[in-house]
Amino acid sequence: MNPFAEIAEAELQGLTPARARELVVRCFYNAQKETFARAAKSLGTAPGEDAMKRMVEGAVRLAFRAVKADFEHPTKQTLAQAVTELATKAAAMGTPPDIIAHHKGQLGRLFAALPD
Repeated sequence: MNPFAEIAEAELQGLTPARARELVVRCFYNAQKETFARAAKSLGTAPGEDAMKRMVEGAVRLAFRAVKADFEHPTKQTLAQAVTELATKAAAMGTPPDIIAHHKGQLGRLFAALPD
């Protein structure tokens, strides 16, 4: 998985908050896959791709909970709050600043395309 993966222009067409949330999960997965894999390995486990995706979605759900938002019913505002929380957590986990900056840029495009 490429930590610098980009959101395709076609994915921004007709964007809904729920679809935007799924793109946030995918971006966080791309940015954090290696970090999560290293953490799991240090605990003596080697999670497969599906387990990694569940771990990342769980982290995104926790970010929504941390900002007192509903993962199942996101809004543009709660998505922005959750993304800010995720960026803080990514930096604390040691994600390189260039990867964080790249995904902030991608998510900026996402928020610009998301109707109010």
